[in-house]
Amino acid sequence: MSSIFSHAPEPDYVLPAEATWQVISEVVGTDAVHAFDGFTDAVHLWWPVSEQSEFGEGSHVAFLRDNFVEEGEDGDELAWADIVEWESPTLLRLDWRVADAPLSPSEVEVRFEDLVDGACRISIGFEAMTAGDSHLVCDWPLILSRYARFMGGALRLD
Repeated sequence: MSSIFSHAPEPDYVLPAEATWQVISEVVGTDAVHAFDGFTDAVHLWWPVSEQSEFGEGSHVAFLRDNFVEEGEDGDELAWADIVEWESPTLLRLDWRVADAPLSPSEVEVRFEDLVDGACRISIGFEAMTAGDSHLVCDWPLILSRYARFMGGALRLD
């Protein structure tokens, strides 16, 4: 009779990825109402699906019901995030599950702040992963720059 507990191999232990809170921002030449609508209702027009998607080119992203989802050309659907808070036009807070990873969700917070002359500052706060699998990292600076470009380009207030 063999013992099922004696000399069992040690399982590989993977340290959990550490996260630090980062905030990035851009200024666009529209008010918070239009900036919020551009970010949420028109996300399918500007989201960089070739770089930030599971299904690649031809997929479609949208905020639907209580989730941010991606739909592939073949109809497969993947929920990327749960919508935790939706306060139009000032705040969108998400529990982001990159690629349905077990280390997720991570918090993502998008704020819209009206500035002078009809401009709006969009700030994205997110947990930046500092270790672990690189496929779990979402490129928020790329995403924000694509959004700012869609909204007419980022304004520089020097």
